[in-house]
Amino acid sequence: MNNIFKASVLVSSLMLASCANQNKIAQQQLEPVSNACQKLDYLIKAYDDGFNDLKQTKIKAGISNIWQAKYHLIGKNCRIWSWGKAQTTYSCNTIKVDESDARKYYSNAKATIAQCLGTSWHLNESSRRNDDGLKAEYTNTETQVTLSTHLVPDSGLFKSKWSVYYYVGRVE
Repeated sequence: MNNIFKASVLVSSLMLASCANQNKIAQQQLEPVSNACQKLDYLIKAYDDGFNDLKQTKIKAGISNIWQAKYHLIGKNCRIWSWGKAQTTYSCNTIKVDESDARKYYSNAKATIAQCLGTSWHLNESSRRNDDGLKAEYTNTETQVTLSTHLVPDSGLFKSKWSVYYYVGRVE
């Protein structure tokens, strides 16, 4: 009787460990990496299939398709935007902060991207067309994907706030 009890405890333990391991594997699929370079590499590869593995809840929108992302480069409000089959973009943004903090986020993003991507990527930094912000776009002749970060002013009546946007997608 004692051997039967020991065997049932062993089988139960193995089954519980198996379930826990499956849960851990599923979690890793949603959040596969922890450092910035791995995150960027993951998003660049996910672009090839329109970020399909990252799409979660579809959000009602007018002319485009928008999904909440399962995987977040920063914060918890990343989204995937699609304008037909040829144009899909992964996007995240910071909350609105003062200009000094936004410029720090923007500079840090540029430095991190440059460090992670290597010499085959080219930086083109310029002013944004419709506001006083800046944009930094990283492109590579070997791939269709562009990584970019945008410093965007949101002028209010009494106080100016800024946001930093991060995009992985294709720029036409």
